[in-house]
Amino acid sequence: MLAVAVSSGAFRAQRHLGRLDKGRMNLGRSWLSSCAQLFWPAHCAGCDVLLQSDDAIFCVACAQSINPVGLACSACAMPQLGHGGVPDRCPGCARRDYAFSRAFAGFEYGAAIGAAIVRMKHGGRPDLARRLGRILQDAISRALATTNGPPIDVVLPVPLHPRKLRRRGFNQALELARVALGLLRDRSPRSMPLPRLDRQLLLRTRNTRELGRSGPGARRVEVEGAFGVSDARHVAGRLFLVVDDVMTTGATLNECAQTLVRAGAAEVRVVALARAV
Repeated sequence: MLAVAVSSGAFRAQRHLGRLDKGRMNLGRSWLSSCAQLFWPAHCAGCDVLLQSDDAIFCVACAQSINPVGLACSACAMPQLGHGGVPDRCPGCARRDYAFSRAFAGFEYGAAIGAAIVRMKHGGRPDLARRLGRILQDAISRALATTNGPPIDVVLPVPLHPRKLRRRGFNQALELARVALGLLRDRSPRSMPLPRLDRQLLLRTRNTRELGRSGPGARRVEVEGAFGVSDARHVAGRLFLVVDDVMTTGATLNECAQTLVRAGAAEVRVVALARAV
């Protein structure tokens, strides 16, 4: 009985200390965040106006301009109402086959989201990629949900060609995926492990030009054969989620998926922070 009492008391003490440690950690994070905000104040990702809190990503005006993707085509992620209010294939996708099984997106491209992505990619702002990754969580969570198919094994960012990577200094798709997965991992129970992020399996083997306002046909031609895999043995039979910053026509993501399917992937889903509409 004495041993049981001692054991029970030790357990309560350990639990109490754990709560104290957690409280100290939260207090420490709050203090560090306050210091960071004092010396390096946060700015709106869309318009660069000063923000009151480091937790905010956009100012009030920019936040009001953002449109989340609600019900959308299950094939191309284009916002729409499906039959009976259920997401379904849009008329264009009903006549087209994609190499990926499903597509997901967080927001409609444009307004503050569009401005933030342009500043991130072409303004040398990897800090924006890390901040925008916070709002990609929901779309990635939906893409990983087992209601949309078997569990995903590996998450892959759309790769940049080495020359473009050297010029830009970072891969925005990788940074977005890294942050979103990290935050999801923090809030997920240990009994539900998330897929790992692999930055080397999917490769861009040919440098492609900036596609800008190119149409669907030109985009498909430009990215055809532009990707490869580093080791097909790590692809065969596995399920993948490919992450990008913007889905415009789906040509790039489809070519990535096609590359993985040819190497033996069992399934590929795709997700983007923003969907051009």
